[in-house]
Amino acid sequence: MITKCGKTNTGLVRKNNEDCIYVGEQPCFILADGMGGYAGGETASRLAVSSVRNSLEQESLSSITEETLSESFQEANQAILAKKAESPDLSSMGTTLLAAVVHDNCLYWAHVGDSRLYLLENGTFRQLTEDHSFVMQLVKQGEITREEMRTHPRRNEITRAVGITSELKVDTGHLPFNNGAVMLLCSDGLTNMLTDEEIKASLQAHMTDTLDVCACVDDLMEKTYAAGAEDNVSVIIAYNESLQNGVNDNHDQ
Repeated sequence: MITKCGKTNTGLVRKNNEDCIYVGEQPCFILADGMGGYAGGETASRLAVSSVRNSLEQESLSSITEETLSESFQEANQAILAKKAESPDLSSMGTTLLAAVVHDNCLYWAHVGDSRLYLLENGTFRQLTEDHSFVMQLVKQGEITREEMRTHPRRNEITRAVGITSELKVDTGHLPFNNGAVMLLCSDGLTNMLTDEEIKASLQAHMTDTLDVCACVDDLMEKTYAAGAEDNVSVIIAYNESLQNGVNDNHDQ
């Protein structure tokens, strides 16, 4: 069984929340971080999440694959482009987009932008997605370290987004999502404030025989605000809870 919880909050600097999330009753999760000004970013992220959700709801959960997710992103891309064509004031909008679906103990994901998907399993915490960002290019070129990414003056510049051009390249993947595994989807409002080590520590602090997913989401939010919360922050956590623990699924939200 999958226990899950997700929240999105406005940070301490901006007045509106340009992030949008979806946590399905079945293990389907979507997160978008919009850009393009006050109205644009909010419109783009909500349109992207709604479009992907509608696309995936036309499918049975067990039929969703990397290709299905990629196709849903293409539909979201076209939906945003169409909205921009009819509303010139939204011409600069776009959004990151991240989606993950679990069935048959397998995690399928798709990704554009710098929102991130992490996996914690057997004590190992790793990022499954690669940031499509200017600072990640600098890291790959050896010009800065991953730690320096978080404070670099151009850290908010992304190199790929949904709703910018008609041709969209989507990263996809799949891997086992075994009993005891934890996935984290988040916007850069979290990862620009907290290190991977701090995020991992929060997850592990809430794990005993099970994981209190909502308490962990709240803890990450509190730590982000304590660090300054310079951007909107969105967090989704899902846990494949081993049935042998005999723990009921009381944390779905």
